[in-house]
This record gives sequence, C-alpha cells and structure tokens, in this order.
Amino acid sequence: MSIDQHDNRKIHCRMLGHEITFAYCRQTVEAQPCRRILDCWFETFDVRDFATRYFTAQQIEAILAPPKPRMTSIM
Repeated sequence: MSIDQHDNRKIHCRMLGHEITFAYCRQTVEAQPCRRILDCWFETFDVRDFATRYFTAQQIEAILAPPKPRMTSIM
C-alpha cells in the first residue's frame, strides 16, 4: 500500500464548508496533515492505522494536540 492510496476519496469538510479529497487533508499547510483528519475520516476507512503507518511522531502529536485558542488562530 502507498501513502496516496486514499487520495481520491471525498467528504464534506466541516471547516471549509465544501467537498474535499483526502489528499487535501493529508497535506494542508506546510505539507502537514489537517488536525481534524482523524475525526473526519474515521467512518470512511481506518485512518488511525493510516496515520501510524505514514505520519511521523511529530505529525501525530500535532493532530492530537488541543486546538489553539480562537484568538490565536485569527491573528
């Protein structure tokens, strides 16, 4: 299996408000996975297994970290 095996799957993104592919979620800002990737894709396929196979420990830590305060993300 390769890292791009699920790239063409599509779901509705709750943050952006439109349909996106897994490829977008897998590499958003600075080639980092979206912090909501586990929450959004768990019903579609085993995204936790995917993350442990293909993401670094730092990437997984960033995904699991609590979100930044709203004011910080606005600034």
